[in-house]
Amino acid sequence: MAAMSKPSSVKVFVTIVLSLVILWAGVAVLIGVFALLIKLFGLTPG
Repeated sequence: MAAMSKPSSVKVFVTIVLSLVILWAGVAVLIGVFALLIKLFGLTPG
């Protein structure tokens, strides 16, 4: 990380994209779990 003279913008871009994909995947999983819980609790009478 100290050698910034090399054009490593591609690696930085790929790292940022992968981080965003992982974050969005986690958010999607959380939303799916909450939706499933709400659906189960909604279908349960009482």
